[in-house]
Amino acid sequence: MADLIEVVLFTYSTRHLNKSDKVRFYYALKGRDGNSGVLKKYVYDHLAKTVLLVLKKNESPIEEFLKVWKCKYKKKRFYVESQ
Repeated sequence: MADLIEVVLFTYSTRHLNKSDKVRFYYALKGRDGNSGVLKKYVYDHLAKTVLLVLKKNESPIEEFLKVWKCKYKKKRFYVESQ
């Protein structure tokens, strides 16, 4: 039987951000080089433009990141097979 890991699925909105703030948000998320932002440090998988899959242990930093940017978000917890 495969090992299961607990993950959190975040879906969020950036509609409230103006164009320049969206750019700043995505730089903070992905890094200016596309590799050094929050995604690299905490995100298990970036499933879509506004959908992040995060290990349970990294739930708080991602939630704080979204709160700092005042993004509305929803989250769901579940288990997946480890890779």
